[in-house]
Amino acid sequence: MSESTSVTEHLNTLNTLFSQLTSLSYKIEPQERVELLLQSLPDSYDQLIINLTNNILTDHLVFDDVAAAILEEENRRKNKEGRQGNMQQAGALTMMRGRSTKRGQSSSHNHGKSKSRSKKNLKCYNCGKKGHSKKDC
Repeated sequence: MSESTSVTEHLNTLNTLFSQLTSLSYKIEPQERVELLLQSLPDSYDQLIINLTNNILTDHLVFDDVAAAILEEENRRKNKEGRQGNMQQAGALTMMRGRSTKRGQSSSHNHGKSKSRSKKNLKCYNCGKKGHSKKDC
C-alpha cells in the first residue's frame, strides 16, 4: 500500500486477491490474512502495528478487527489534518480581523479629532458666540 492509497481501497484490493486465491483452491488461513494486511501497510502505520501486535496475542488477531483499527487510524489522521488546516485558516482570519480592528480604531480616533475641531464652530448655549463653552461665559 502506498501512502496516497486509501485504506478502504487497499482493503478492497486485498479482499479481491484473497477471493481470487480461494477460487484457485488456495486456502489462506485467517492469521495469514492478518499478517499480509499488516505487512502491506506503509511505514507510517508502524506504531499502529506495534500497538496491535503488543496488546493482543498475534495468534488471536482477527482480520476484520485489524481492518477496523486501520480505518480508525486513517480517519484520525484525516481529522487531525483537517483540524490543522482549520487552525491555519482561523489564524489567517484572526490576523485579518486584527488588521481591520486596527483600521477601525484609527478611523474612530480620527473621527474623534474631527468632532473636537468642529466644536470650535458651534455656538455656546449661554451667550450664542461661536467657539465658546459654558466655562467661557
